[in-house]
Amino acid sequence: MSGIVGYIGNSSAQPILLDCLTHLDYRGYDSAGVAISNLEKIELRKETGRIEDLDASLQIDPILEGHLGIGHTRWASHGAPTILNAHPITDEKERFIVVHNGIIENYLKLKSHLISQGYLFVTDTDTEVIPHLLVEYDTGDVEETVRKVLPMLKGSFALAIMSRNQPDTIIGISQENPLIVGFGNNEAFLSSDIAALLSYTKEIHPIKNGEIAVLRPGEVKIKTIAGDTIHPKKRIIEWHEDDFSLQDYDHYMLKEIMEQPAALKNTLKGRLTETGVQLPELDSFFEEHDVSQFRRIIIVANGTSYHSGLIGKKVMETMLDIPIETAVSSEFCCEHGPLNEKALILIISQSGETADTLSAWSEAKRYGCPTIAITNKRRGNLARKADYTICTNAGPELAVPATKAYTTQITVLLLLSILFTEKTQGPGLNRVPDMIKELHQLPEEVDKTLIMTQDAIDQFAQVTEDQQSLFLIGRGLDYVLALEGALKLQEVAYLHADAYAAGEMKHGTMALITPGVPVIALSTQKHLREKTINNIKELKARDAFVVGVTTIGDDEVSEIVDEVMYIPEAHPYLMPIIAAIPLQLLAYYAGTVRGYNVDRPRNLAKSLTVE
Repeated sequence: MSGIVGYIGNSSAQPILLDCLTHLDYRGYDSAGVAISNLEKIELRKETGRIEDLDASLQIDPILEGHLGIGHTRWASHGAPTILNAHPITDEKERFIVVHNGIIENYLKLKSHLISQGYLFVTDTDTEVIPHLLVEYDTGDVEETVRKVLPMLKGSFALAIMSRNQPDTIIGISQENPLIVGFGNNEAFLSSDIAALLSYTKEIHPIKNGEIAVLRPGEVKIKTIAGDTIHPKKRIIEWHEDDFSLQDYDHYMLKEIMEQPAALKNTLKGRLTETGVQLPELDSFFEEHDVSQFRRIIIVANGTSYHSGLIGKKVMETMLDIPIETAVSSEFCCEHGPLNEKALILIISQSGETADTLSAWSEAKRYGCPTIAITNKRRGNLARKADYTICTNAGPELAVPATKAYTTQITVLLLLSILFTEKTQGPGLNRVPDMIKELHQLPEEVDKTLIMTQDAIDQFAQVTEDQQSLFLIGRGLDYVLALEGALKLQEVAYLHADAYAAGEMKHGTMALITPGVPVIALSTQKHLREKTINNIKELKARDAFVVGVTTIGDDEVSEIVDEVMYIPEAHPYLMPIIAAIPLQLLAYYAGTVRGYNVDRPRNLAKSLTVE
């Protein structure tokens, strides 16, 4: 995933583009670049590394002053993160300048044709076919040329394009990939996400498939590919600038961990009554579908969202008489069992832009499966495509490691489990009253957990400073939580963290347990505690350093571990939310104590718009 920005107006373009790119660097930070026009000529500057590196380069060696331009921050997919592969990308004579997010699926075929026509390629990117195609089919008018070339490009992509022959024009295109037009006072913006625009405007129009945005001094036109003018209904951004600022926190990751009580309140607001659950977003779904008629429910997601889906699976399969399955999005696209209208697909994605997840949606629709999206972006691609959408309402999440996305996704899955159980009179119906009662207390219990665990986890994180490996174990829902905890430690602290079902350690992995190796033992499920304690004893017999995470009042675990972390006790189905808090804090503090950028882990981006 990469980030695209654009500006046209009366102000200096360079500081605005750099500021907007800074707000998008969670989308990619391998390299960055800008192209700026003074209405007569265009100059480019590209650098590897973060936006600060590009800014420093421009401070030392300025380029021309201009009032329009485009910019890009890159997560490398095709080609290494080098200056040559950095965007903007041009043809060999720099007649057309392009910034691109997404993937051109047929670029090899296009590249082969262009090489046969004598065009020279100098980058490793799929993007480079675009400026060459624009040259090959140049009509003398950039807008008309783009219209000719666009149908030749296959894939999911967003583009911003400039031309040296018309240095007063920016063209914006969105094809299954987000790009937003922002409307200001005699100025206009392009951005991959609203995060970049909040300092400048709250009036936006998401460019849709088949639309072209044409930005010129004093005017913004939205047109169809055929050239017909569209009069878009401007939307007002609901988030505020404070939502995107660090405030008093050192990192977005910590801020977002601490925001979880408020995020959970927003997720539950208007959905949880004193005696039941209501999801107005699914009213039409229940009018059109009898849940009991579905032969299977498949939860599809990637990464952290997949782990929240695993929690949802374990809860739903105890509450319903319907088989529940989970699938990794990238695998579901290629291999799955029989699909038809009797298979309900739940698709989870924080951003709603993940390419693998969108491909999974396409695969599900190919077989006529109804789809319900669970996402934090009500205007994202997934929300627009799915038959029905439930928004988590978690607010913006700018750190690459997902935290409040995870806990709010599980919360939505719990609400959905209750509603499905009530609609089908499932075997878990007797559990619903207790679940509802404790969901009302969930934000408060998470707040308590933050207070109880933050300082203790900070101290324990010191233990990880000189470690290369760490293990997490658990049973049942705790095992899924261990998977998520391991992922956080991998991406944030660069620890070789592995998660295991506690009973499986003795089937091979015990060979890796040496004196002092740290193990986090999760024991939040009372009915599995005795077995988990036996597994902890097996680890202690090999001199592992074991930290137990258990509920207040559990003395059995505390007696056999080296350190214990207590958390509030709640309904077993809610414990994966509450127990996620110390693991998120551990990853955060382990990353900071080891000196890493926890908001922007190496080689990662917030969501991947390429497969």
